[in-house]
Amino acid sequence: MPWQDTHRGNEFMRLKSLAILSASALALVTAPAANAATFVFDLVGNSSLSGTFGNARTFSATTAGKTINVRATAWSAQSNIVRSSFLGAYSNGLGVTNRGEGNGANNTHTVDNDGRTDFILFQFDKPVEFLSGRFTAYKLCDSCTADTDASIDFGTTATAWGSGLSLDNTNISVVNGILNGAGYEALGGSTSGIRDLQPGAAGQKVGNIWMVASSFINQDGKKDSFKFDDLAVSYIDPLPEPGSWALMLGGFGMVGFALRRRRTLATA
Repeated sequence: MPWQDTHRGNEFMRLKSLAILSASALALVTAPAANAATFVFDLVGNSSLSGTFGNARTFSATTAGKTINVRATAWSAQSNIVRSSFLGAYSNGLGVTNRGEGNGANNTHTVDNDGRTDFILFQFDKPVEFLSGRFTAYKLCDSCTADTDASIDFGTTATAWGSGLSLDNTNISVVNGILNGAGYEALGGSTSGIRDLQPGAAGQKVGNIWMVASSFINQDGKKDSFKFDDLAVSYIDPLPEPGSWALMLGGFGMVGFALRRRRTLATA
């Protein structure tokens, strides 16, 4: 009897240790694989004011050893028809020269809604949420008021981030079909600077394609014209690391073995 009591006591302590180990493994798996990380894209360059319509520019941002890539293209809409435009990169960020703006002089190489509504599409290699961006305001004429109201939208597309989008000479409804998120207006003014692009609770507006446009609604009637830079996005890895899965499965396996072993001793 003393030997059996001692043996069962040791078996109980071993089972308790295995249970603690398994619980630790489960905690590792059920916890988020990583905290939300912020990635900031520097969108500046030194391009010409005009060029080939439909060109693309790629950028990357790295945080804590992880890199996110994005492909940016320029477009414009007039009478519900979308046309490819030239995407320029300048000291204050990205700008658009559309097919009605000639050589892009006199601040027409900005994201503006004078005649046609310019917009930039960002295709990411991972689903992200917009946090903020820098809007630099420009006047389109001496008597105009600089304004930076913007339409922001997002969606999820199966098109690879580095592939082109077949949108040229299509109806705006095709773009709306890609941007299947809940668009919103980011209201601005004549003051340049960083603006918040995350209305509402964090984590609710996530997609691998995003749009930054001069305001389609233009509620105040002012012509919007800006360059866009310093884009900050948030990314959360949605899946546990493979090592965490292995640890969890191993822990469950050990607990199962210990339980079977205990039943065997109890019936001996």
